[in-house]
Amino acid sequence: MRKRLCYLYNILASYPVIVLLLAGLVGLFYVARQHYPLEMQRQAKNLQRMELKQELQALQQKLTSIEQNDLRMRYMLFNEEFLKTADAESEALKSLFTQAFEVHGWILQTAEVAELEIPTEQDVTSNSNQARIQGIMLDLSASATNSPQVDEAPFLPLYSLTQCLNYLWSRPPFKEYQQIEIVRTQDGYELQARLFLPLKDSDLGDSNELSLNRP
Repeated sequence: MRKRLCYLYNILASYPVIVLLLAGLVGLFYVARQHYPLEMQRQAKNLQRMELKQELQALQQKLTSIEQNDLRMRYMLFNEEFLKTADAESEALKSLFTQAFEVHGWILQTAEVAELEIPTEQDVTSNSNQARIQGIMLDLSASATNSPQVDEAPFLPLYSLTQCLNYLWSRPPFKEYQQIEIVRTQDGYELQARLFLPLKDSDLGDSNELSLNRP
């Protein structure tokens, strides 16, 4: 046993073994150095990705702010063409649209108003020189019978409805169609439509011009 230990000690103490060990260590360091640039590149890419993500978020916030400012600007520019708050009643709006529907072969049955307000930034809405964007949703329901017209021409629901809506869109107050649905029934047709009507901001007054001149 002692001889074997001495023999092993002699082998370990020999120069070739030491050289091999050193060569192995050098090889390990070399391999590590080869992977080090790859790790640095990966970290650099991750850092670049984070910077791009932050820039994208900043651009999105800036775009959102521009869109809100543009919306407020348009609201103030067309404020005079919007619906007055006093006229935002179901019966008043129904009487306003009834004749146009009847001329084109439709009977307006109901007109329901749902108020809404577009939220804006608190510091902007608190400023008296800025518009407070308001509006209503108007749900219309109408019906038409599938019967020939006075001149015995066939009733064309899509054509007549398109003509009716185009006429209403061209007349004040300003409106935007959100939803239009036609359903075929046993006797004729039924219409379900939703319109958005912005409300006039009576508090703007002369401050309208001041707001438009702001950067």
